[in-house]
Amino acid sequence: MAQLDPRLMGIFRRRMCDPRCFGKVCGILRAQRLEDLNCHSGCCSMIDQLSECMGVPVTAAERQNAAEWLMGCGVDPGNPYHRRSMRNLLWRY
Repeated sequence: MAQLDPRLMGIFRRRMCDPRCFGKVCGILRAQRLEDLNCHSGCCSMIDQLSECMGVPVTAAERQNAAEWLMGCGVDPGNPYHRRSMRNLLWRY
């Protein structure tokens, strides 16, 4: 399973604390479906949306790594338990 990039996760956490980004990011995350996050193109699309929303450039290698990690997690955005588990996982890294 791929590992998350600590630099990107640090930026993600800081930007999530910004009220101007928080609502937009939550909207992007809530708009995803299980089918989107089970395919590579769906994961890459979400990563690109988050990158654009937060103003953080992501290289192709970083996007590939994040997509592999996300697909390996098997998270269902429609399931409240999965959302809570993913939130806890993100804050640990």
